[in-house]
Amino acid sequence: MPRRRLLLLALLAGCAHSLPDEGSQPQEPPLGAGFYPRALTYNEYDDRHPQWLPDGSAIIYSTERGDQQSDRDRCLALIPAEGGTQLWRRCETRGAHYRDTTDVWEWPAVAPDGRTFFVRTTGWSGLKKTGMPTIALAHGTDFENAVMVRRLPYISTSGLQVVLPWTPRWLSPTRVAYLGVLEFFEGSTFYPDTFFTGQEVTLLDLAGDSLAGYTVVPGTQYASSVATDGDPDVLYYTLNGDSMVYRRHLTGGQVDTVHNFGWGQVARDVTVRGTTLVAVVGDSIIWRNEAAHGWVQRDEGGDLVKVDLTTGLETRVSDVPLWLYRHPELSPDGKRLVVERQPFAEPPPGVLSDYNAMNHRADLWLFAMDQAPFGGGG
Repeated sequence: MPRRRLLLLALLAGCAHSLPDEGSQPQEPPLGAGFYPRALTYNEYDDRHPQWLPDGSAIIYSTERGDQQSDRDRCLALIPAEGGTQLWRRCETRGAHYRDTTDVWEWPAVAPDGRTFFVRTTGWSGLKKTGMPTIALAHGTDFENAVMVRRLPYISTSGLQVVLPWTPRWLSPTRVAYLGVLEFFEGSTFYPDTFFTGQEVTLLDLAGDSLAGYTVVPGTQYASSVATDGDPDVLYYTLNGDSMVYRRHLTGGQVDTVHNFGWGQVARDVTVRGTTLVAVVGDSIIWRNEAAHGWVQRDEGGDLVKVDLTTGLETRVSDVPLWLYRHPELSPDGKRLVVERQPFAEPPPGVLSDYNAMNHRADLWLFAMDQAPFGGGG
């Protein structure tokens, strides 16, 4: 049986003995099936951090539980590549955690061998943005018994603090690249809001399910995103406040500029497949030095821009002033794009006493790269 087929079967295993209310999505075909772009999720709360399975057959993501708002847990879920009912949803269910803690599972990335890298945070009930985060590795869908790889936060070898790893990328069965970010808490309410700013790109090396070591990628201080195109020796990245997308060859250390979006067009959230690059560009973002925080990038989202790397031609999708996009991900074959879409909001101008941005409620949307607005005459 092909290896990719084995991966999907492993991820689907265990559905028969899962908890009730596995599917929080509508029990019906995807809205507007066959048309693009269209919504994949319809959660009243947050759906974020989408990643494709290595064979492109489905999308794994982090979803906030609407059926248990007493402690505001976030789970991991899987939906078919073209949308529809969840194939499964996995949440923390152990008695020691079920009622009196908030358990957040986010930033999943599935390796070809079926292991899932994700971030796991357990904190006091209701305080979903504080607690004890860890990098974890799970086999199949057994996320509750995942192995802890390392505790967070930590001080890296470059002297920077990393609170969370974003957009993990499997380069090989023993190596994962991720964007290390710093998290700040703001507001005086029981649910303080946060903002994140990029610190650096890190390579995490594994020995089985254990940490073998990690390396900070040179030249990536204040990075805002990291991506790979399937070549284990190549990383793409962006920097805070910068309009360029860079490419680094890990073995030789060579760095070149892949694309420049132009003056004032801050690029981030890059994703690359073949000769297609997509990034979030411009709009609701501030890069500045703040007395309370130092150099930070406050980012609520922006436009989607597709780049043909053979010609440099840009195709821009803007829904401002209604919507913003974050964290796009091209499918392994480059034919589809999944992305977070959320209501427009300006980044806060500074530290506010009671900041609670209403736009922090995202759903996932699906685009076809050969159809409008990216192709097909769009």
